[in-house]
Amino acid sequence: MDVDQLTMIGRIALAAVLGLFIGLERERHGRAAGLRTCMLVAMAGALIMSLSLHLSQIFAPAGVNSMIRMDPGRLASYAIAGMGFLGAGAIIQGRASARGVTTGAAMWTCTVVGLAVGAGLYLPAAVTVFFVLFALIFLRRVARRVRQDQYVVLEVDSSDLKVRDSIRQLCDRFNARITFAGRERCFETHIVKLTYSLAIESGSGWGEFLDELENLSGITCYSWREAEVP
Repeated sequence: MDVDQLTMIGRIALAAVLGLFIGLERERHGRAAGLRTCMLVAMAGALIMSLSLHLSQIFAPAGVNSMIRMDPGRLASYAIAGMGFLGAGAIIQGRASARGVTTGAAMWTCTVVGLAVGAGLYLPAAVTVFFVLFALIFLRRVARRVRQDQYVVLEVDSSDLKVRDSIRQLCDRFNARITFAGRERCFETHIVKLTYSLAIESGSGWGEFLDELENLSGITCYSWREAEVP
């Protein structure tokens, strides 16, 4: 099928609508790459693919003996590679995790959806959007129910060095795995700072752990926080 200007406009409009569906879900969760970004990315993909097919049609009459060779997939490959840089910009490296990886993948998918629409593959593009929304909405709820390992840092100030044994026993009872234990001591104040890197299972049961920690004798101060990204 010939790709004229009206066909291009129709495909770009369809890609914009499909991109909006994905962008709406991202916008609802406060992501930087939301409605406008996903729409623009999908439209750009459709325009690039339509342009690539149109250029192939222009040079097709030259025949196989022509020195000019048009590869319809070349512009598309560059679009996907360039999308990697834009998607990487949506990823924020935090203290304990990298946020925005899913959004970057959604933007990359919007590019592919736009390319598919630009190539006239309407049904595959629509099915792709359906599965993307399924993954973003339904699987989000499933992922919340999956127990995951989390890494935290426990810092304890104590005037009694023997509190170490009590802390280790407490960690054993709650299945908190100690991956590193550090100690800092001040001889003037006789205060010992104990640092523990813990691997724990996600959940809401760690309040009881902290309650029992507070009842240990000899502890003057403690801190419980997420570990830095390794």
